[in-house]
Amino acid sequence: FPSSSHPLYLSASPLIVDAHASSNEGGGHPNGGIICSDDDDYDDISDGKTKKLSKPLTLTVSQIDPHLQSQAEIDAAVKSSLHNGISLYNLNDTSLTDARPTIILTQSLCDVCAVATSAVNTEVACNFRPGQCRVLSLEPESLEDVAETFITVAEACGAKERGIQLSRKFWEGIHQISHATSSLSQLKKQPTVLFFEWLDPPFDAGHWIPDMLERSNCASPLPHSKNTRKSIQLTWEQIYECDPDVVIVGCCGFDLARNEEDAVAAREKLAPLRAFRNGSVFSADGNMYFARPGPGLREGVALLARCAYDGEEAVVKAL
Repeated sequence: FPSSSHPLYLSASPLIVDAHASSNEGGGHPNGGIICSDDDDYDDISDGKTKKLSKPLTLTVSQIDPHLQSQAEIDAAVKSSLHNGISLYNLNDTSLTDARPTIILTQSLCDVCAVATSAVNTEVACNFRPGQCRVLSLEPESLEDVAETFITVAEACGAKERGIQLSRKFWEGIHQISHATSSLSQLKKQPTVLFFEWLDPPFDAGHWIPDMLERSNCASPLPHSKNTRKSIQLTWEQIYECDPDVVIVGCCGFDLARNEEDAVAAREKLAPLRAFRNGSVFSADGNMYFARPGPGLREGVALLARCAYDGEEAVVKAL
């Protein structure tokens, strides 16, 4: 196994890859590297520079294929899995031990998004000697929590100062976006924005996304206040009743092309909305800019502001 001076970091969730890679821009541990268990993004920083791996080592297998299944089919599979207490992911213990990580970065926030921390802990206990591999679980719920994880991940990688710098850069960008929209929002009513984390069935924005809407000087059209930060299922009657100024389809885990495809497929459901009639229904890359609590959320805030204040020349220019 690698010695403590030659760490290998394994991410069981793509959101942590973003924070890890960003905190190591321009450097990093001289002999540290990262392997990701997800199919989307893989970064190797073993030589001090971030680069894409052409043939990644996949450590998890999902029971869901988002490329072949509809949103309704995925929703049914997720609910069935949660009801029966069956994980959506299998962790390949042989690949895990072959990877020989010294630190595993994972998350406990959502069992739908990645392999459960409990499963990771079990595999580590069964396949590693005590002290050989550390499991670090992150559970950011707010935008502030997300920025704190940059520091936590960087510190675990032996580069705490880079995490502090990344957090500072993250907030500076968000403050600039807030400033670009603040003067106009003080003169006019803030635009109401309904962000869809899922379309079939519809779910509203959860966790850090309401914070992102607030930072972009947008308001929620929903009349009720939730007692949870999690996304909740809505009815189309509730959606028609609140009739938002702007609709953004940024479904969790889907890229821009998939969200655009699903938004077009849902046009009959969206058609009664004022936003649809006014040409204010937008699709976004939910996976890159909203679902993953990493540095990309800063760009997500900018996207929210750009869509909500579309047509406001001063705001568009400032963004």
